Amino acid sequence: MPSRSARSILTAAVALLCWSASGCATDAGRGLSDPPSQTVVAPVTASPQVGAATATLAPPAVSPAGSWIFLPATPLLSVERLTGTIEPDGTFDMAFPSVDGDGVAHGVDARLRQPVEHARALFAADLFEDESADVEPSHLFGGGIVSLLDTRVVSVEYDLTVEWGGAASGDQWVDAVVVDLADGSLVGPLDVFYDDSPWLETLARVATADLAARFGENVLWPDGLSVEESNFEHLALSAEGVILLFDRYQIGPGVLGAPRVSVPWSDIGEFVDPNGPVGHLVAG
Repeated sequence: MPSRSARSILTAAVALLCWSASGCATDAGRGLSDPPSQTVVAPVTASPQVGAATATLAPPAVSPAGSWIFLPATPLLSVERLTGTIEPDGTFDMAFPSVDGDGVAHGVDARLRQPVEHARALFAADLFEDESADVEPSHLFGGGIVSLLDTRVVSVEYDLTVEWGGAASGDQWVDAVVVDLADGSLVGPLDVFYDDSPWLETLARVATADLAARFGENVLWPDGLSVEESNFEHLALSAEGVILLFDRYQIGPGVLGAPRVSVPWSDIGEFVDPNGPVGHLVAG
């Protein structure tokens, strides 16, 4: 494992780790659980709709250090929708961002669309397995919101909800992706932080203190906040710091929903590799 000093002088491109998550909450036996290995045969009709381009964010001041590629300008941001039906009793309507600009890799939009496609597949699998009849339709809705878009990366938070027909309550599913705009690769924690630093322990400590202050220490479930990468897999980025999303029922009872915690760069920035994909956010 390279030391902090060894990694700080690397000039070769840092290998990107594919880092994504598919955590799912359940409620009364119904949820966005992993689909079975068999093919789901429920017919699906989808009609993507492309929204008009919205505002362009100003390019940030970036550090010349490192070997990561920066685009000449911040991409344009637009919104697309994935809508349709899953026969006989399911509908879905989800929004996700799309980016376009000089130098943006073709694979970026596919990465941004993948979480909603995954949610639709899980939703279809659960509907297919439901043998109940004569119930009201079930609905999957929500989408992704961009938390960071500059000339280096795009980061998106996803928050999706399922309302089950005939059920008293629904389910909530969250995800987050950070994508390299230049090559379309997913950016993971070990691309952002020194791998020999206590970045994970720091995230766990700050998140625990934040959630305890908001909900009460006795309400939290310690296992969901223990120092394990799997507990912090829904990790997004912003200009202000790291954003942590927790699945419903991960850190406490369902009444807490899917909590969101923001960790400022002042708490975690010292562990960020300045030659990495977001080193420019903490430079200076």
